[in-house]
Amino acid sequence: MPAASRLTDIWTGICCCHDDPTCISMSGTIISSSSNSKAGGLGQSRLTDITQGYCGHTGTIVSASPTVLSNSLGKVRIGSVITGCNIGIVITGLSTKEIGSGGGTTISTKITFQDQVIEFTEVDYGNIDDEEDNDDGLNIFPGTDNPTPQQIARSEELDVAPTTEITEDSTASNTSTPTITCTDIGDVADPDYQLSTNFQLKELSTEAIISHYYIREQHGLTVSDIVCNLQAVAQFVLEPLVIAYGKQNFIITSGFRHGSSTSQHERGQAVDIQFPLFTNQQVYDIANMIKASTNFDQLILEYGGNRPWIHCSFKREGNRADGTYNKFGTRISAGNYVWGTIKYMT
Repeated sequence: MPAASRLTDIWTGICCCHDDPTCISMSGTIISSSSNSKAGGLGQSRLTDITQGYCGHTGTIVSASPTVLSNSLGKVRIGSVITGCNIGIVITGLSTKEIGSGGGTTISTKITFQDQVIEFTEVDYGNIDDEEDNDDGLNIFPGTDNPTPQQIARSEELDVAPTTEITEDSTASNTSTPTITCTDIGDVADPDYQLSTNFQLKELSTEAIISHYYIREQHGLTVSDIVCNLQAVAQFVLEPLVIAYGKQNFIITSGFRHGSSTSQHERGQAVDIQFPLFTNQQVYDIANMIKASTNFDQLILEYGGNRPWIHCSFKREGNRADGTYNKFGTRISAGNYVWGTIKYMT
């Protein structure tokens, strides 16, 4: 997949705003980008951002990823096209940050569910590419009772504004984490591997509704480690939902993801769950049920599209304790979280 391009990355081609000859060979840099979505410390460039040739003339980026967005605009990558005075393509980017649909994240805005065609808005799926500097509220990992000044500063930059005050008493009693026995499955994961009674590995990886990722080692975790983490999520988060609501009534939009951020999805510790035919009130009730009676590490009821979804994580090495400031909360819009309360929104 092509690498993500950012502020100061290079384009090459021609500039056609000169008198003699009209078009000359030219190169230059990208000079505008997102102010809050970064890749490798530089602003992520997006569709409609501006380039400038070394001659001083400018151009506009007119192609980008159709599926991976920053500030609701497609993210620019190597090969993106430029028109205007500058005419050419972007040729440099961050090699460790890839953007594309082949083998990576694929977004489908419509699915057939219980014989009904269900349409989702793009922002239903949150920040699915997991850029570390814009991980949409999950940037503080794994979370402590007292976040560090550095964690608070980074969250404030993202307008997440964490708080150490709990505005709602936690009714959950999940201060201890159940043990789980896992099998060393080697370097290649069988997609049909049975994680729990009702879930196979592919449902939380390659065949999740939105994020389609094969299992690979990353963040110092082996394939077996990640599969074992997903097994814990399936057993302690998803199976209780099957008992309470039936597997036929919810979908897993995202499980394991590739990436280099702090997201728990990248460690096989989190899933995003949608109840496509349920009302906001019903999903709110489900989130409160999880909070009250389920073992979990972090729970977030997320809004931001045409229907809410639930992000829930589980950590085998120990879930964060009740009373931790970001144990549970509500995403009320992109990058805007309220910790310590599950809020109902229409």
